[in-house]
Amino acid sequence: MKRPPRRYRVLSRLLVPLLLGHVLKRARRDGGWRYLRERLGWIQRLQGPSPVWLHCASVGEVMTAQPLLQALAARGVGPLVVSTNTPTGHATAVRRLGKDARVVYLPLDRPRPLRRFLDRLRPHLAVILETELWPWLYAELGHRGIPIALVNARLTARTLEAHRWWRPVAADCVGRVTRILARSEEDAARFGTLGAGADRVQPVGNLKLAAAAGEAAAPITLGRPFVLAASTHDDEELRLADAWRQDGDPGYLLVIAPRHPERGAAIARELAADGHRVARRSRDEPVTEDTMVYLADTLGELTGLMAAAELVIMGGSLVPHGGQNVLEAARARRAIVTGPHMDNFQAETEALVAAGALRQVADAREAVAVTCELLGTPKARAAMGEAGHEMLAAGADLADRYVAELDPLLARPR
Repeated sequence: MKRPPRRYRVLSRLLVPLLLGHVLKRARRDGGWRYLRERLGWIQRLQGPSPVWLHCASVGEVMTAQPLLQALAARGVGPLVVSTNTPTGHATAVRRLGKDARVVYLPLDRPRPLRRFLDRLRPHLAVILETELWPWLYAELGHRGIPIALVNARLTARTLEAHRWWRPVAADCVGRVTRILARSEEDAARFGTLGAGADRVQPVGNLKLAAAAGEAAAPITLGRPFVLAASTHDDEELRLADAWRQDGDPGYLLVIAPRHPERGAAIARELAADGHRVARRSRDEPVTEDTMVYLADTLGELTGLMAAAELVIMGGSLVPHGGQNVLEAARARRAIVTGPHMDNFQAETEALVAAGALRQVADAREAVAVTCELLGTPKARAAMGEAGHEMLAAGADLADRYVAELDPLLARPR
């Protein structure tokens, strides 16, 4: 087997104690015995024909993959297996994809766990969502002659510039990929800088548009009109809560839905210490007239909250995280406000800005100011929501276009 570059082999070996410690900690916290077992490659052996395997790192990729998996299932492709890295991704996959696919965890990127995993799974095609480049995995797939397709493949300029030491390793992974179906022309060109020839790269479109097309979730109401800060990260919650207390509209409740709900207790303590009156959804605490911040620290309810919110402030964008997916808010016909850090969703942000569906601001104070401006102009706010929803309609057939591009790889070898 052609092994990954030496720098990665050395680094991955040195990191084994830390990786095992992380897996054990996550298993104790929320993953359980199944998470521990499968992250070490001990999945239940798959019986019957060899499957098409889709890997989705976590929640966002699972949601992106849903229309593709449904399109594959509708064409009779199967069996289908979906893997994730995280317990939250696994739970989302079971809930959203479980009727069409078996759901497992991807093992650590080390030779022995991967061999156990692939011996039991026996896939005839590996479909990897977005940019999950795992050198030992790709080497093992190549050794077994299993084709690899990157779907909705993306590479940001920031990623290429920030990790120069990683480029030879990434280029090695890309060199093993059979087909790269990119979300945009720009992403296709960036894969070219890693050595992917034009014969292997095809820009298809942003699959997230297909994932966000269709009807929004049923609204989750809270008894008071509210503004939703969605998928927030560390330090954003306090910034937003302080800005809302100082300049927000008192007629509206601020609802914060953290990207990682398990942070709920820590966020509540931080906000309470700063003088905010907080109610937590995970503890079924009621919203009262005195509630200043409602903490939606639960799993699987974000889209329902978006559907009921007056407006969505997208988290991950007020700190240098790279943003979060803004398309679910567009599907819910919500006006959207983001901070400056939307690097990971640059294409989606630019498209929504061009459509008049999104306002991008510099910081939390400006986010609150723009939010209050839009709350005072209901017609403008509604027009923003409709503009975003109309933009999504153009991507309704993207899942079928991806299936057509995958078609030559879907046939099971005899």
